[in-house]
Amino acid sequence: MAAFALSALVLSGCSSSATGTAGGTGPADPNAELKVATSHVPASLDPCAGNIGYDIDYLQLMYAPLIDAEPATQKLRPGIASEWGFSGPDNLTFEMTLQNGLTFHDGTTLDAAAVKASMEHCLSLGIVSVPTIKSVEATSPDQIKISLSAPTSGLPGWLNGRLGMIVSPTALTAAGTDFANKPVGAGPYTFTSAVPNSSYTFSRFDDYKPAGPPNPQLAKIQIQVISNPTALTNALTSNAADFAYGLTPSSAPILERNPNLNVSHDPRLGVALVVINNKNPVVNDVRVRLAMQYALDRKAIARAALDSAEGTAAFGQYPPGSQFYDEETEDAWPYDPEKAKSLLAEAGYPNGVTVRGLAGNLPPYSTNAVLVGEQWEKVGIKVDFVEMSGPQAITEFVAHNSADVFSVG
Repeated sequence: MAAFALSALVLSGCSSSATGTAGGTGPADPNAELKVATSHVPASLDPCAGNIGYDIDYLQLMYAPLIDAEPATQKLRPGIASEWGFSGPDNLTFEMTLQNGLTFHDGTTLDAAAVKASMEHCLSLGIVSVPTIKSVEATSPDQIKISLSAPTSGLPGWLNGRLGMIVSPTALTAAGTDFANKPVGAGPYTFTSAVPNSSYTFSRFDDYKPAGPPNPQLAKIQIQVISNPTALTNALTSNAADFAYGLTPSSAPILERNPNLNVSHDPRLGVALVVINNKNPVVNDVRVRLAMQYALDRKAIARAALDSAEGTAAFGQYPPGSQFYDEETEDAWPYDPEKAKSLLAEAGYPNGVTVRGLAGNLPPYSTNAVLVGEQWEKVGIKVDFVEMSGPQAITEFVAHNSADVFSVG
């Protein structure tokens, strides 16, 4: 989306997800197989070919990151790279020292040449875009140099994500465009098999050396995709699953009444927002965009979209509770429908205006589209949101400019 001039209306921030585990506590059986159930379907097992957040839970099993992060604080720590830093005039050079002795699942050595090949593959697909990267060089077997065209302070964060999830160059060459179906990384688990959108199986990588994720504790992890919330809850209560995640908060009371289940509420940052293409007519008027802001009752949306009191109304990318939260953003655009109407009239739309909308077809993005649309219509902003799958909607919005606003996250 870097090609667009974008602004966003942030609707809801930090939420909690309920998870359950069947059975008691104690050390893990190293020969055990863990049966996992979730509603989250990955778009791709190639880290740089997917474009939805649900991919990450699967990718972190198979791939080690160049730079890791502490789960609780997001503070960066060594992964494949043991050291890194900016240097040179204006910090336009970024260098990394890699761990020695790491290998991919297929036995290929994980060295600087492999990192260079993986990063170039990632950037060539165009989904991960860091326009300031001019070149990636392997200056020695354990040294990487990235040359930048402009200061890029966020680069270490990119290398903690998809760009830094290093794929085997041997497997990439052998599989070509079919790599997503034959993925090979250097993480704690190897890919065994998959029935797309249904089940995914991963086996322990016995030669894994810590490079971000912890050592694998179990022989196998089997993930079953269950999209229906009731069926997902039933998988736990019937012992068809040992562990489930991505449950709706409203299912927690049912699970908590079951003495055979342990339920935890783990706060995770998930931001649902409406992205605006500022270059398009109507929404390229700042008064219209401000009217959109003042027309929203974010607190009501956050509660309704998550069917829970756990949603947080946010006015920036980080909600209260995050270490990056900025108190000055609190209630930046208070709910004020009359002010919204006044701004629309000032912009030349006293009788209202119509804009084009897209929405991901999964909650909370689809739910947000309905809630936002209802609130906007009350002040005279008519939006007919068209729902599509996440990857398709992103392509339509970015490549084909099929909408002025996009409900996504």
